[in-house]
Amino acid sequence: MMTLYTAGILPPDRPVGHLFELRGWVSGVSRVDDVTVRFGEVEANLHPEPCPGAPTGALGFRAVPSSWVPSGAQKVVVEGPSGETLTESPFFVGVLPGEEPLWLGELEAPKTTKVSEGRVVYVTGWALLDGRAPSLIEVMVEGGRTIRARTRLPREDVAKEFPAFDDAGVSGFEAWVPIDIEPGEERTLSVRVRYRTDGVGEHVSAKRPFLLRNPEADIDDAELADELAGDTAKAMARVHVQTDPKHLLVFTHSLGVGGGQLWLQELLTRMVKEHDWQISLVSETDGPLRADCAELGIPVHVTTHYRYQTVPGYEGHVAEMARFAKCSGAGVALVNTLGGFVGADAAKRAGLPTAWVIHESFELPTFAYQNWGPAKPPNAVWQRWVSALGEVDKLLFVADATREMFLPYSKPERCQTVRYGTPMHKFKGRTRGETRRQARQTLGFSPDDFVMINLGIVESRKGNGPLISAMQRIHRLHPNAKLNIVGHHPSPYGLALEDTVERAGLEDVVKLIPVTPDPLRWIQAADLFVNSSDIESLPRSILEAVCCGVPVAATDVFGAREMITDGETGWLFETNDVDALAAALLRALDATPARRREMAKAAYEKLEPWLDPSGYARDFSHILTELAGGHHV
Repeated sequence: MMTLYTAGILPPDRPVGHLFELRGWVSGVSRVDDVTVRFGEVEANLHPEPCPGAPTGALGFRAVPSSWVPSGAQKVVVEGPSGETLTESPFFVGVLPGEEPLWLGELEAPKTTKVSEGRVVYVTGWALLDGRAPSLIEVMVEGGRTIRARTRLPREDVAKEFPAFDDAGVSGFEAWVPIDIEPGEERTLSVRVRYRTDGVGEHVSAKRPFLLRNPEADIDDAELADELAGDTAKAMARVHVQTDPKHLLVFTHSLGVGGGQLWLQELLTRMVKEHDWQISLVSETDGPLRADCAELGIPVHVTTHYRYQTVPGYEGHVAEMARFAKCSGAGVALVNTLGGFVGADAAKRAGLPTAWVIHESFELPTFAYQNWGPAKPPNAVWQRWVSALGEVDKLLFVADATREMFLPYSKPERCQTVRYGTPMHKFKGRTRGETRRQARQTLGFSPDDFVMINLGIVESRKGNGPLISAMQRIHRLHPNAKLNIVGHHPSPYGLALEDTVERAGLEDVVKLIPVTPDPLRWIQAADLFVNSSDIESLPRSILEAVCCGVPVAATDVFGAREMITDGETGWLFETNDVDALAAALLRALDATPARRREMAKAAYEKLEPWLDPSGYARDFSHILTELAGGHHV
C-alpha cells in the first residue's frame, strides 16, 4: 500500500531576519530525517518538536536555516522521502526594526599579525551587505586619504560558501592607499572600512592596527647601480654613430590591442605618412600591431620585460637598450606609457633628447605596487625611475589632471598636455538616421530598445561589474533599456560577469559582446554611451561616441571630466559607487530624446577643436623636431 505523505508550514506573519526558525509538520514519516526543508536555496536543520495545529499522528518539527538566507521574497519548500514537493509557502526576509543590515565579509589584508611592506597599503577582502555586494566601500587608513575601493571582484570561494547569495561570486574588493613613509621607516597604523548601500544602511568595521615598514634602502644596491651606470657611460662614449634628426626611436610596453597602443599606432601612422619621419620601435611585448608597423616600414625590436627585481638585471637591460638606442642612428626618442621608464632611462644615457608620454593616472607608488608588488622595485631602481621623470626633456600627457599629478617630478615648463583625436571625427558629431537604423537592425535591436554601450576590453578597472549591478535597478524602471558590454573575453573577471548576469536573470537585458576590432556599428546603434572606469586619462571611447553624436554618461575621473560637463554635455557620476552610477543612468534615461540630442551636440562642439588626429600628430612632430634640433627647455 502506497504511503501518503502530507505536510504543512506555519508561515510567519511578518518579515523575518536572515537567521530564523519556522514550525511545521509532516505525516507518513516516523522521523524528521526522512524529509527535507529548504528556504530558497538554503537547506534547513530539522528538530522534532510539536507543531500547533498539526493533524493527529503527524510529526512536528522546527526548521532552522543552516546558513544565512538572502533578503527578499523567499519560498519554504518541504520535500518528501523521494524528493517530491509536499508543500510550499512564501515568506519575506528583511531587516527587522532596530536591526542593522546583515554584514557578511572578511577584511583579509592588511593583517595585524603580518608586517605590510612598502609605501602603499593594499586593502582587500570581501563583503555582502544585506545579502548583496555593497554599493560603496570606503577604505580609511591612518596617514592616508580615504580611498573608494574597487568592488565586485571575482570570489569563487565565497560563492561556494554562500551559494544562496547571488552577489557572493563578485563580493571581492581591493584598494591601494599610498602612505608617505621613507625608506627604513616603520609605522603602526590602523585601517577601517565603511560598507554602504542607499536604502539599506551601512556597516563600519572596527579599527584594525597593523605595522607598515618601508625596507631600508640597500647601500650596496645604490653603489652597485652607480658603478654599473658608470660602466654603461664608458661604453656609450666608445660608440660614435651619425644621427638623423628625422629618425625617431620609440620605446613602448606592448604591441597588443589596447588604448595606449592604439593611440601610438595612430600617431606613428600619421608621423610616417604626413610628416615624413623615419621610425624604429622597441617593445617589451609582441602583438598584432607589429604587422601594422611592418606595413609602415617601421622595424620592431622585441626586448624582454621591464619589471626587473634586481639592480644588476635593471642596469644590464638599460645598458643593452642604451647601446641599441645609440646605434640606431635616431636623433630623438619617444617613450610610450609610464611603465616604459626603462626606455626613458636608456634613451637619456644614449644621449638622445627624449619625450615621454604618460597616459596612466595612477600615483607613482600605486603604479609601482600594482606592477612590481610591495617594496619593489628596489630603491635604487625606484630612484632611477624618479630621476628619469625629472631628466627627460618633455613629459607629455593626454589630460591636464594627469599632468597635475606628475608636476612634482619635473619642471612645469617641461610638462605639456597634448590631447589626441580620433579618425571618427569625420562623422562630425552625428550619425545619420538611416545608418543608425541599419546598425540597430544588424545587431538585433528593436526600434523601442534603449541601447546603452560600454566599450573596452573588460577588466576590473573598467567597472563592468558595478554597471551590471546598476542595470538590475534600471531594468525595473526602464524595461526597454539594454546594456551591451563590448570587449568581453573569458578571463576570471569576464567569467564572473557572465555568472552575475545569469544569477540576476538579466540575460535579455545585458549582453557581453566579445572583443571586436571595429566597434563602430555598436556606437552608431547606441542611445547612450557609458564609461564606468575608476581610472582613466583621456578615454578614447568617449571621443568616438561624441564624434558619432551619442550622449555620454561617465565616471567623474581625470580626462573624462575634462571632456564632459555634468548636466551640459553629458552626465558624470562618482567612481566605484553603484548608487551614483544608477542615478546617473536614470537621469539620462529620463531625459527627453531632444535633450539627449542637445547634450550630444554640445559635447561635440566643445571637443571639436582637437578631435582631428592630424592635429596631435602635427603637435608631436613639432615637439620632436624641436628636441632633435637641440632646443631644450
